[in-house]
Amino acid sequence: MRHARLLSLLYLMLLWTSLHAQAGVVLVPVLAQQSLPPKWVNHNGRAEGVCPDILAAMERAEPRLRFTGQNDFRSVPMIESALETGRIGAACALLDTPLRQRVARRLEPPLYISRQRVAVAADDTASINSLDDLVQLNSLVTTSRGAGFADELRQRGLQVDDSTGDNLVNLKKILAGHGRFFYMNELTLNWLVREEGLHDKVRILPAVLHEQPIYFWISRKTAPDTARLIEGALAKVRANGELVRIFERWNSSGP
Repeated sequence: MRHARLLSLLYLMLLWTSLHAQAGVVLVPVLAQQSLPPKWVNHNGRAEGVCPDILAAMERAEPRLRFTGQNDFRSVPMIESALETGRIGAACALLDTPLRQRVARRLEPPLYISRQRVAVAADDTASINSLDDLVQLNSLVTTSRGAGFADELRQRGLQVDDSTGDNLVNLKKILAGHGRFFYMNELTLNWLVREEGLHDKVRILPAVLHEQPIYFWISRKTAPDTARLIEGALAKVRANGELVRIFERWNSSGP
């Protein structure tokens, strides 16, 4: 009986593989990024957010393309490692760093521009208009573990706590008095304050301290034909305006 079940399972797997091969479907594994909403939102184990919407739009634009692994949430270092080994074929919405340049190829132009700002406790009277202002105050800054800008902040002489990738925890640290400033992209700041109902407890300072392009990346281990398929799909999503609509849908600071 057990042997028969195994044969049946093997048959179904072969049939599934055959049907996908006949349809010309190309599977591209990816990983979701932990604790960086709304780029990736873990909704009861199911991924939502900017990147899942972009991947779905690319699949609609290129029916031969199928992304897998969107519900597998991992840290940025693990995503970088998976790009290097070829365990994943692509990564959505990451900053440009020397490590990422080595293990993957970024697609031009950027998906969007990351505008970095700081949040403080609502009763904090700090006024910050530049990174120089932040340096002069010489207060502890919290940010996300694996953030591409953490080392840049340290190079400016700032004290940085990037011990966790959970950005809700990082935001609550400043409310508890551990660090004065939470440095993060405004997309995530707006989402966290809105979704957690923190408008009366947190103040996002108006100044944009830095802007950096955010890219879609293809592993250098990805087959050239697959890479061209991914590039073509993203180009279609950009050309039809869906890329802008997705970003605007999630980048809201309203209640």
